Amino acid sequence: MRKYFFAGFIALLPLVLTCIIVIWLVELVTTPLTGVIQDILMHHSQTPFFSLANHEVLVKFLSRVFALAFWVTVIFILGFFSRKFFLRSFLHLTDRLFYRLPFVKKIYKISHELTKVVFSGKEKTFKQTVLVPFPHKDAFVLGFVTSEALPEIFTKLVSSIEVAVFVPTAPHPMSGFILLTPKSLSCPIDVSIEDAFKFLISCGVVYPMQKNP
Repeated sequence: MRKYFFAGFIALLPLVLTCIIVIWLVELVTTPLTGVIQDILMHHSQTPFFSLANHEVLVKFLSRVFALAFWVTVIFILGFFSRKFFLRSFLHLTDRLFYRLPFVKKIYKISHELTKVVFSGKEKTFKQTVLVPFPHKDAFVLGFVTSEALPEIFTKLVSSIEVAVFVPTAPHPMSGFILLTPKSLSCPIDVSIEDAFKFLISCGVVYPMQKNP
């Protein structure tokens, strides 16, 4: 019997302690406001048919509820504004810090640009999702057209190349390589840049959706 009693006691103890702490915290934060709220309720609830003055327990309960609701609202408002302004300041400070580090700034700049392309919805850097044959004609890799107007220094040497295709690696698409290829060898596919990145990061587990189903 003693064994069962202690087993039940141990099982119940965390729940009891949690309730005690919650009640204590509620009383701690609501007590400074309950007096004011009680006065307001008592003063504005006088009607010919009903008066809270005759319901002291109900008044105390409602004053606790309103006081708690007040503090919850204040916390949410403070959290909203602090997150908005603090996060913006923090990101700005982080940008300034990383752009001043000699070696890190190059990596950070590339990562920052790629992140903006993937998550901002502005698909300007990557113009089109394509499949290109690599490393031979019967195998294909997923890539993104980054330029359709190559500098003359490339086209003068090899007149057949027309587009630059960035081929990211998986599961870390922040790195990769560039293929300079004829446009006829790049096969455009109806997949958004974001879905293509999801496909790469998941190593082919998450299948991309068509942009126009």
